[in-house]
Amino acid sequence: MIDKETCAMLFEKYHRIVYNKCYKYLKNTSAAEDCTQEVFYILLKKKSKIDLTDNLLSWLIETAKRVCKKYIRKNSKIFLDIDEYSETIADKNSSVDKPLFDEVYEILDKEDADLLLVYINSDHGKRQEIAKRLGIKTTALYQRVKRIRERVMDYLNNE
Repeated sequence: MIDKETCAMLFEKYHRIVYNKCYKYLKNTSAAEDCTQEVFYILLKKKSKIDLTDNLLSWLIETAKRVCKKYIRKNSKIFLDIDEYSETIADKNSSVDKPLFDEVYEILDKEDADLLLVYINSDHGKRQEIAKRLGIKTTALYQRVKRIRERVMDYLNNE
């Protein structure tokens, strides 16, 4: 069991590591701060169940990942670490080096870039919801994303 003083000490010791993990995943300072705070709030809530002899840093990092994913779903915004999804974007050409997140936004307008990133991070049900929000059929969404991916691939192959 962890007392409040120990929680405060753990925050001082690990908050920067947790924040950096959240920022790496979300690419947004404010969102990373919110998620870091949430991770330590969860730690405080679960303090009676957590044993300090376990690997606490691993628990904090895994919790940070879950909190970031929840944040993305909740806010309907995608903050993407493109390294994790470069294979998905480049599924037709596995020889592409990992593209930088900023390059996607240089090639595409914001709407297309956001759509591509939302699409990559969604399952089939969410994709139907995206199509409905855009006022198009799911098949039209697939075609639009296919064209966006092709533009990204053309850009990456010509660099």
